[in-house]
Amino acid sequence: MKTNISKYGVVLGIGLLITVAAPLRADDNQSTTSGDNNNQQSSQNSQTSDGQSKDGNGDQYSQNSDGSGDNGGDKSMGKVSPVQSSADPYGLKIAGPVMEAGSTAESANFDKNVLPSALQLSAKSLPDGHNNLNSPAFAQKIDLNKLVLVTKQAITATFISMGAGYQNSVGIQSIAPGQSDPKNLSQVVKSPNSKLIFPSVSSPADFNPAGNYSGATRSASQLLLPGDFVNMGTFNKGTKLDFFLIANGANGGSTVFSSVESLNGDAFKTHVAAFTPQVFAIPQLNSPYVFLTFKDMWGGGDKDISDAVIALNIGASNVKALLATPEPAMWLTLGSFLVLGIWAKRRMDGKALVAA
Repeated sequence: MKTNISKYGVVLGIGLLITVAAPLRADDNQSTTSGDNNNQQSSQNSQTSDGQSKDGNGDQYSQNSDGSGDNGGDKSMGKVSPVQSSADPYGLKIAGPVMEAGSTAESANFDKNVLPSALQLSAKSLPDGHNNLNSPAFAQKIDLNKLVLVTKQAITATFISMGAGYQNSVGIQSIAPGQSDPKNLSQVVKSPNSKLIFPSVSSPADFNPAGNYSGATRSASQLLLPGDFVNMGTFNKGTKLDFFLIANGANGGSTVFSSVESLNGDAFKTHVAAFTPQVFAIPQLNSPYVFLTFKDMWGGGDKDISDAVIALNIGASNVKALLATPEPAMWLTLGSFLVLGIWAKRRMDGKALVAA
């Protein structure tokens, strides 16, 4: 009888935990399912009528060894910018052509609802020429080495701002499940799964994050306007994403800095950092965006970490997995029921001892 009563308290506690956790888990599953459906639709939209994806010149593209599709400038995915960089440091291919800001529904929505806050954050928390290592922008302590996709995802990269004398190149290496991480920077730039996102990060709005760029125009030496974006293709679940910057790559520079800190030879730990819209003045929760910020100087230079700022749409599920921080309300609720279960067990144990 004593054993049965003790077990009752434990079963009660576990049952209450399951009762609370089940609907929370169901919400997460519904969100993930919705994201997968959206991704499938996005993938279908990026194909031509014959089922073959093609680039801006009508050439078919193939799958990479990591399962991601090269992205050409399918016209249904935006308007190709009239000015493109011809830079190809290390002979790297591009993930896709630069598309004009606002030329898709997603881009227009980003420009209206996300870009202004991103520019304000850059102006306030990532001032040019200042040591920003302890900036509130990085309060989340995001570990980019853990950026592994938990859902299949079509990804876009959007230019936000820059504050550099160099014309840097920004790229990505995608690593499929089971593939080894690079052991050095040479492997990064020689990998067939490494591509340039922005071959030349240069803009007439050169670090003018207040948003006063309405009169700016693109040119051969200043190619990007805030909101310009690149369709990077669709990446499979389980793919790890690493990012790198080639310092002054558009002008012949060859020094590479990676988001994999152990590969950088100068001991500076923040050549690539990240934040999300959760740190905006008005936090945007459940956002699909993660922002990357880069530093192009050996040893960190002035450590402003704002030489290039871009936003990645990796889907809300993948952002949530990257942050990996359970909601405080969820912990509070589960903790309360766990305490209740323990209390019930002890009470029953006490009654059993009295009865004995």
